[in-house]
Amino acid sequence: MKYSVLLILLLLGATVQTNAQSIGPSTLNATGGTTIIGANEFEWSVGEMTMVSTFTGTGIVVTQGVLQPHDASPSSVINNSLAEHLQVFPNPATSVVNVQYASAAQGKLSYQLMDLSGKVIATGITDVKQGTTTEQISVSALPSATYLLEVIVNKTGTAAESASYKIQKF
Repeated sequence: MKYSVLLILLLLGATVQTNAQSIGPSTLNATGGTTIIGANEFEWSVGEMTMVSTFTGTGIVVTQGVLQPHDASPSSVINNSLAEHLQVFPNPATSVVNVQYASAAQGKLSYQLMDLSGKVIATGITDVKQGTTTEQISVSALPSATYLLEVIVNKTGTAAESASYKIQKF
């Protein structure tokens, strides 16, 4: 009798545990991020092991070394109206980071590139023209690390908007 009750409890516990995760599969990375370019979402990761094995169960797949879909915030903090017109690429970068801004009005675009301790590494300011303005930030002399890029756009006659990006340099 004891064994049958224990067996029933174990089976019930295994069923409850299997169905406990209602979110989609996800992965834990050493570092990486997500960005949206146009209508496409791009994800990258650094520090994952090469594929060792895959485990599957009811409603869950765990695979080492492969990005899996998940709901997470992007690697930037952006004012939504600015997000439609501002792109920062490539990320991760090796030599330059492009800050591209499309605007219908003139103004100024300024940036600060900082290390994670808050030390300012590079600054710049450029005039924004109607159309697309691209500013290139050289990161080739910087050591491989994670940096913070703050971009401020001040269009003529409107309040300044800002966005912050996590930049990975290899």
